[in-house]
Amino acid sequence: MNKHTLAIGITLVLGSAYAGAQEVVENEVWGALFGEYYSAYPEKFAPDTAYGNGLGYGAEIGIRLNPDWGVRFEFSHLDLDAEFGSGNITGEKIGIDGLYYIQQSNMYMFAGVKNQSLEESYQMANLGLGAHWQLSDRWKVVTEAAAYYEFGEGNPEYSYKLGLAYSFSKTVASRAPSDADNDGVIDARDLCPNTPYGAQVDSDGCVLPQEADTDNDGVLDANDECANTPAGDRVDSTGCSMFTENQVAKKVEIFFANNSAKLTNVDTVSVQEFVDFMQSHPQSDAVIEGYASAPGEADYNMALSVDRALAVKALLVENYAIAPERLETEGYGETRLLDSSNTVQAHKINRRVEANATAIIRTKVKK
Repeated sequence: MNKHTLAIGITLVLGSAYAGAQEVVENEVWGALFGEYYSAYPEKFAPDTAYGNGLGYGAEIGIRLNPDWGVRFEFSHLDLDAEFGSGNITGEKIGIDGLYYIQQSNMYMFAGVKNQSLEESYQMANLGLGAHWQLSDRWKVVTEAAAYYEFGEGNPEYSYKLGLAYSFSKTVASRAPSDADNDGVIDARDLCPNTPYGAQVDSDGCVLPQEADTDNDGVLDANDECANTPAGDRVDSTGCSMFTENQVAKKVEIFFANNSAKLTNVDTVSVQEFVDFMQSHPQSDAVIEGYASAPGEADYNMALSVDRALAVKALLVENYAIAPERLETEGYGETRLLDSSNTVQAHKINRRVEANATAIIRTKVKK
């Protein structure tokens, strides 16, 4: 095993042992300064000289987009020693990496592209393993091992990084092992995912034989208040079907002659549609509102509007068999004019009754 493979292996073992004990920062933004040991491929500088190992320093800034993925931008300055010939060579390495956090911990694999400038420009892909070691809520130590592949020549190169990172994020959350069905057995050991809520399970996360969910609604029979729930219904914690409620309404208008509460020329089609609505929704009630036009004394118009509302109620009860207790009457006189202009047309539309019925429709929520 060469020294590069050994270094990567050590990083993997230590990171794996440490990852579960660390805290995970949601939507973390961090910046870091680091030192770097870099091993270049000597022959790529031939024939004049060869440069091998050297040191560098640099900075990075990154963001953890979610518990699984992150991205970072990196810049470093390199100073490589000559293996033969004389002197050394300096240059820069700049690039971007995508990070995948292993089991949503602070250990990660990363891959990206880099541009290396050492007398000439070299384009490379890189792959590596790293970990953030928590010192406090804000500060972390950064360790990484990476391998590089130079496009074109295919020269292999390696680097090892040690740095100090500062988190600009404010919220730190401890992340416990995931248990999606909340049965007390973590997902990594759960042989029976999606166990019904409240079920007693064995060490493998499987329901014990004495537990049952006859209608397969996700609620055990012992807690199910609605047995035999139809398949496809979404249920609440008691095993009963869930509903959404929406209000629907129907309105009918009836107009009257001047100074009259007698029903003449009633639009029976509109009245029948109103009656059909109330019969289709037996729990619905209606408010019958009577109105008058402006001419005349206010007290007289108020009494006239009440008589008009009562006339429409009598029509619905006697001719259409609507139960009287479902009908409420109100008189508003001339207080709610549709048109306040002193015209024949305005008076005509103000002499009216408006009946408004409302009902609540309950609809099952499906899975």
